[in-house]
Amino acid sequence: MKKTIIWISAAAVITGLIILLRPADRNAPKGPQPKGKAVAVEAVKIKTVNAENVIRVSGNIMASEEVNLQSQIAGVVTKIGFAEGSRVHKGDLLLQIDDSPYQAQLKKDIATKELYQVTLDRTKKLLDINGVAQQDYDVAESNLKGINADIELIKVSIDYCSITAPFDGIVGLKNISIGSYINTGTVIADFEQLDPVKIDFYIPEKYSPLIKAGDSIQFNVAGNNKPFTGRVYALDPKIDQTTGGLHIRAFAANKTGELLPGGFANIILPLRHAAGAIMIPSEAVIPKVIGQDVYIDKGGIAALVPVELGIRTDSSVEVTKGLNAGDTLIVRGSMMIYPGSKLTISMFK
Repeated sequence: MKKTIIWISAAAVITGLIILLRPADRNAPKGPQPKGKAVAVEAVKIKTVNAENVIRVSGNIMASEEVNLQSQIAGVVTKIGFAEGSRVHKGDLLLQIDDSPYQAQLKKDIATKELYQVTLDRTKKLLDINGVAQQDYDVAESNLKGINADIELIKVSIDYCSITAPFDGIVGLKNISIGSYINTGTVIADFEQLDPVKIDFYIPEKYSPLIKAGDSIQFNVAGNNKPFTGRVYALDPKIDQTTGGLHIRAFAANKTGELLPGGFANIILPLRHAAGAIMIPSEAVIPKVIGQDVYIDKGGIAALVPVELGIRTDSSVEVTKGLNAGDTLIVRGSMMIYPGSKLTISMFK
């Protein structure tokens, strides 16, 4: 009798363990189960608004044109035609190098040219009567061409002795004085065009399809609360492998000279303006492997709706498909509900 009771008890224990340990029904609903009791959630009534997607990045201010003034010829400085930090115009004389050796060489070459021309004319007359060989005439002609080339070369050297402004701009601090002997490559001063200036910056790759030449930017600089504006004029045709971003440049007017090359700019870049957009709190969006969902209220019952998203701000996101103005969107409490849950709604603040 005892054995029978023991075997029956053991069978009961084993049966109980099997029931407890068996896999749950795969078709059983996951998450909170319906109890018939309404779940308290916070919701908001959807309205359309005018939305603008902007990104904020840092950039650098650059001169629109910038060169190091250098001489293409060696010589002694005889004149400096600019004051440090002054504005000059394209073509203004900035520096004069002593050109007297080249002027003397030019006079000598001109005299030689005249002699060679006379020699060529005489040789031509003799050639016509077979008084000289063709070779003699060819040598005379070659001498004249050679001296003409020497004269052109000397004239180029004389032009190099006068250094002029390549564009309108401001000359920086000079590195030479009158009487200095400078070599080719000696930096005389920096020369920059500061109106307009360039704004150089990068944006993340994901935003690259949303910007184009002609788009406007806003920015400010350290120590100046004044807002500045600019306009994009060029985009790099490739993504930078180092930064992972798209390289962009914009022009900005600088008539007052407040924007200095080398400074940093805090840039606001509007990417897209959406009129009549549906903007919802970001926390209402439920991400999934592919796409996103939100919960809405359907007569006191939770309904799961797939949505497509557009522009984003710090706390909200645009819904481009899936919701309509007037829908009641569940913002908080969505983790405690499932499609078909009964809802008790309070308005989200």
